Amino acid sequence: MRISVDDWHFREAQAELVLLDVFLDNGQHAVLEINPMRNLTAVNGEVPEMIMFCEMPGERISGEGAPARWIARPPSRECPWSSVQVPAALMEQIKQRLSAPASA
Repeated sequence: MRISVDDWHFREAQAELVLLDVFLDNGQHAVLEINPMRNLTAVNGEVPEMIMFCEMPGERISGEGAPARWIARPPSRECPWSSVQVPAALMEQIKQRLSAPASA
């Protein structure tokens, strides 16, 4: 079952990292962390690393051992995948933020 993002708010981020508070259509709150693509010559060169930190029953997004599930570009095949899908409008805003020059 796919879970959609209903609403989102960008947080203040450090360096190239983009953080968002996202609110899912199942009523849950999650944190979405986005790291830019490092290898621009790769086939999926425009796809950033997207990691969802989401509370599920018995889990917490704060503290040690927060559950991380990848939406895109996991570091290895053993990484758990998220069932959250990102709307096209949010993906466009993410791409704009990643391509914007760093503020002083």
